[in-house]
Amino acid sequence: MSVNADIFIVIFGLISLYYLVMYIWSFKKFKTPAPDHDAFGFVLLVPALNEAMVIGDTCAQMKKLRARLHVVVIDDGSDDGTGDMVRAHAGDRIHLFERRSPEARQGKGMALNMAYAWAQTQFKDWFPDLNDDQIIVGVTDADVYLHQNVISEVTAAFQSASDVGAVQAPVSIKGANESLWLLMQDIEFRAFFHFIQKARNWISSVAMGGNGQFTRYRAMKTLGDRPWSRALTEDIDLGMALTGQGQRICFTGQTPVVQHGLTNFRSLLKQRSRWVQGHYQVWKRIGALWRSDSRLITKLDATLYLMMIVIPLILAADYAVGIASIFGWVYTYSDTMSWLGQFGSWVPVTVQLLMAFSIQLIFLPSYGRAAGIKIPWYAAPGLVAAFSIYTAAVWIAASGIAFYRMATGQWEWIKTEREAISTKMSA
Repeated sequence: MSVNADIFIVIFGLISLYYLVMYIWSFKKFKTPAPDHDAFGFVLLVPALNEAMVIGDTCAQMKKLRARLHVVVIDDGSDDGTGDMVRAHAGDRIHLFERRSPEARQGKGMALNMAYAWAQTQFKDWFPDLNDDQIIVGVTDADVYLHQNVISEVTAAFQSASDVGAVQAPVSIKGANESLWLLMQDIEFRAFFHFIQKARNWISSVAMGGNGQFTRYRAMKTLGDRPWSRALTEDIDLGMALTGQGQRICFTGQTPVVQHGLTNFRSLLKQRSRWVQGHYQVWKRIGALWRSDSRLITKLDATLYLMMIVIPLILAADYAVGIASIFGWVYTYSDTMSWLGQFGSWVPVTVQLLMAFSIQLIFLPSYGRAAGIKIPWYAAPGLVAAFSIYTAAVWIAASGIAFYRMATGQWEWIKTEREAISTKMSA
């Protein structure tokens, strides 16, 4: 059996080119005015299912933020004392919204919808002098450290233009300097956010994330009474729904929302498989997106973002063909590499290495920019290799789990269990 490997070369070559173009585009400055903290009112929705381990610190920190802010912690049927931890901080700024069985534990999107419905009844009391354009509905996880600068940068982004319907803040992982495992997660988050999302500022196709997403109330109302869906990635679904309504989504690209990482492979696979499965659920938004009044480039990039979830499957197929070739089970050839070989035997080898590690070679400089560090030259090869193994192992395995769950009709919400983290959030 013969296999022409040119199909893999074309696919990975185009992906590498896309990332390179976005990386270059990410250097373009996105200018915003000085923030006016009195111009907007913030409502932060914080889903909390069995988050007693972290929710107290989160509430205490959010009480210190300088903003017109109300925090609604959603106790979604916790049985570990989460509600009691929130009550200790409840007051003018911190509010506890409780859901109990059988309504509770129906997924993050449903919890957000119920809390959002209640919060709307409070808007006139909380912000009597503000209109729908000046009220911002945000979502964060229960374990975040939200720096004052995040609020300032989000405020400035909304002030930059009246057509900005939503803003996404970057995310970083706490303790990335303490272990290689957490560092891999931090590179994954910060590098991607720093160059892909910054480039998308000019395409208006910024992807929404569960942590640090902020939506103008006026834009939220275009999605009806239940803006969040039952999708396992309700955050991405919300962003796609907003884009399908012609809303412009921007990215702050500076101060990150800090969250805890996951310290073991099993927990990470559990979380990532939910993300993979949720991506496929959001494909249903593609039709509405293309019927919308959004710009062509916005439609193209948003669609590409959703479709790129198949990359781990293509990568797995590439590995499978390579292994089969080594054992002589199949014969692989490449017309492209044969043509390049006429310029020297080193040329096709170099091209293959560049395509194999191109994404990592873009991610590391981007991570250095985002984290404000200089990666030593002698550490770069090791990081490239480690990140390559990490991403391939995690996303291929997570894709396999996601397809198994879809094939067996398992669509229920998968809660990532909170882990004990020795470090404290710091400014």
